[in-house]
Amino acid sequence: MASECNRNIVEKYICHKLSKRGYVWRCDNVRDEDAANNGSIVSPPPTLVHRCREASGPDDNESVPNLRRRLNPQPDPYAAIHRVLREAGDELERLYQPDFTEMSRQLYLTSTTAQRRFAEVIDELFRDGVNWGRIIAFFEFGGTVCVECAAKEDMTSQVDNIAEWMTEYLNGPLNSWIKDNGGWVGLIQ
Repeated sequence: MASECNRNIVEKYICHKLSKRGYVWRCDNVRDEDAANNGSIVSPPPTLVHRCREASGPDDNESVPNLRRRLNPQPDPYAAIHRVLREAGDELERLYQPDFTEMSRQLYLTSTTAQRRFAEVIDELFRDGVNWGRIIAFFEFGGTVCVECAAKEDMTSQVDNIAEWMTEYLNGPLNSWIKDNGGWVGLIQ
């Protein structure tokens, strides 16, 4: 359950950050009726669909929010968590986006170096401990790197990889801290 929740939170955050820059990243959760999976939800890797033009008005059916609603119309059980994380991340972006962007660019990510360099930054971020502010910075940095990768045609596949690395980090090194601090509900309290 925690890993599914973490993956959902990562995907929604990345979708939010990409959509702010005009990218649509499709996240489809498909119920697998295969007996081997006990009817569990299988999440194929999300895919960067395309760059959207900005909507000309609220009724434009091709606007980024309308495309997101059409691609994922189901109610979101983690809506409050997503909202708080988005608001905090957007505030962090407003204050420090030039720093995040510069840090992302200085990594000189390639398909062969991306995972190692991303992990080095994240390990450094949590070197002195974990708190909700650093977790929000973790999401914001991941979102920034995803936007940078989406902007480079040869790096778009890294968006899916970054989502996976972020989920693994949440399920691994950060998992016990999040549990000990009220789970994701602790973020909204």
